[in-house]
Amino acid sequence: MLLIAMLLSFTAVASLTAFIVMMAAKFGLLDTPVARSAHQHPKPLGGGIALSVPFFFTAIFWMLAGDAIDMWPAFASCLFVLIVGFVDDARSLSLRARLPLHFLAAAMAVAVYKPSVIELGFWNISNPFLLSLLATLSLVWLVNLTNFMDGIDGLAAVQLLFVALGCAVLLLYSEGNASLNMSQDAKRFVILLSVVLAGSALGFLLWNWAPSRLFMGDSGSGFIGFAIGLLALETITVNSLTLWSWLLLMGVFIVDTGVTLATRVLNGSRWYEGHSQHAYQILSRALGSHARVVLRVLLIDIFWLLPLAWLAGSFPQLGVVFAIIGLLPLSVYAVYLGAGRLEHDNQGSDRCELQS
Repeated sequence: MLLIAMLLSFTAVASLTAFIVMMAAKFGLLDTPVARSAHQHPKPLGGGIALSVPFFFTAIFWMLAGDAIDMWPAFASCLFVLIVGFVDDARSLSLRARLPLHFLAAAMAVAVYKPSVIELGFWNISNPFLLSLLATLSLVWLVNLTNFMDGIDGLAAVQLLFVALGCAVLLLYSEGNASLNMSQDAKRFVILLSVVLAGSALGFLLWNWAPSRLFMGDSGSGFIGFAIGLLALETITVNSLTLWSWLLLMGVFIVDTGVTLATRVLNGSRWYEGHSQHAYQILSRALGSHARVVLRVLLIDIFWLLPLAWLAGSFPQLGVVFAIIGLLPLSVYAVYLGAGRLEHDNQGSDRCELQS
């Protein structure tokens, strides 16, 4: 059944994306390159709409079946983030306009889950206000983090594919006792949503792999970040997957954005302005290929971060140790590449239509 769900979502997104490619220009949904862009010619935008359809269809079907009807505000919040992103794609909203809306959506979602305690292995957080605040900030950060990392062909979609399948695999095969805290219906729902997201990512990659014929836009990157955040909230609040496992699954994105942001702040740069100083952007220019960077990220995900995420879940008391083991080398490499340094910005002369 999971394979069928994945295949259906793959087919739906591949077909809907093909339609958007044909119609985007008629509605003015084109991404026009600027100095920091990794492409030279306008390309269709708004693929995030197609990417999200199976996810919302699955959520609505499950809720109508009566198994998760009380979760509708969380999925409505995710839809709201998608709409805000779509408006941003069409009209280019300012950060001051977007950020309060992201916080509003995140607060609505967190209110559904009402986390009571988060077990970190060596200590627990149980203050309700602090937990809600941290969860809200994390959701907003995930939305913007994914947007920051959606700068080369295929990267955000491949990360969605890995994280979604990683979540499903860890829930299905974790040997720890944490999964006992999650009801079977909730577990099936999260696994189903995960494989649907994975199928959607594969369908979108048919059009987004380098050289891309369509971009997901802010609607897609915002949706991905929020949807992953909902899966994380659902599993962390009932202690079925640990926080450390999620940090490792999202390790490449978290490290790249974290190191880049910290370096820019220390350099006195305007951290909130657009730039091309992320480690993945620097590496794509050095290699002259988007696909090579994405494949490297995928290999790191599968052979380095996923096993450590499994260990962090199986031995939660040592989760922080596995997280450090997994993320520290990535941080060192990001610093080595020069993430966040001013000399790596606006290198338009190095840009080309990067091939696979």
